Amino acid sequence: GKEDELIKNLTKMKSKQNLQSSAKASKQASIRSLVDETNPGKSAEELISAYDGKEDELIKNLSKMKAKKEKKEKRASITSLVNETNPGKSAEELMNMYEGKEDELIKNLTKMKSKNLETSAKTSKQESIKSLVDETNPGKSAEELLTMYDGKEDELIKNLTKMKSKQNLQSSAKASKQASIRSLVDETNPGKSAEELISAYDGKEDELIKNLSKMKAKKEKKEKRASITSLVNETNPGKSAEELMNMYEGKEDELIKNLTKMKSKNLETSAKTSKQESIKSLVDETNPGKSAEELLTMYDGKEDELI
Repeated sequence: GKEDELIKNLTKMKSKQNLQSSAKASKQASIRSLVDETNPGKSAEELISAYDGKEDELIKNLSKMKAKKEKKEKRASITSLVNETNPGKSAEELMNMYEGKEDELIKNLTKMKSKNLETSAKTSKQESIKSLVDETNPGKSAEELLTMYDGKEDELIKNLTKMKSKQNLQSSAKASKQASIRSLVDETNPGKSAEELISAYDGKEDELIKNLSKMKAKKEKKEKRASITSLVNETNPGKSAEELMNMYEGKEDELIKNLTKMKSKNLETSAKTSKQESIKSLVDETNPGKSAEELLTMYDGKEDELI
């Protein structure tokens, strides 16, 4: 007849058990997290089993271990930062001064480190700027530019680097043109040395190259005409040198090639005729049993062997 009262009591018991179970699960999660952070030498499951019902004690011990580990790590961090920043006090002195406020000390030293790095970076940029100014001669001193671009050193370095690249390209192009001029002077012998002409045409190298190239072309044409005339005299192709040069205007190299082949062929024919005469003479002297004509036919192209 008191079922309602029983249900009420059992419901309370269920709620209490649920709370206890939830609290225990939460504590076990904390233990697992602390074990991951502290590496106490046993697994989380082993410790949870060993401290079943004494989770608070385990959490307290692990938390102490964590705090001790964190303090050790902070001391190491402080020592490293002191070595990097040289704040004027030793790591031990600062740790004693900031006992319990290590995070604040680390924050201050980290800021100091950042500031030192910025100063070092700025100094490095200033050195780069001075070097670039020496190389480019931009019309203002390094100190003037550093004052004008204070805080904008990267922009200044970018501009000076572009200027340097442009100057290098111009210098390289000029050197290439001067090399071309020297080569053309060697080929044309214009009456002045390459250095004299380079000096006289400073900044007008293209004009000088154009003039020397014309001179070279004129000289080459003259040399080709002389070569053609000589080859015509040697080969007697049936037309005069002038007629052939008019026919091959602008194609002189082709004409020279053809006449050179003709010359070679004529020389071969002349050599063969000379060998045939030698063979006839030798046949007259030796009476080998065959006539010179028969032997020449048999040894056509092998006259040296027959001789």
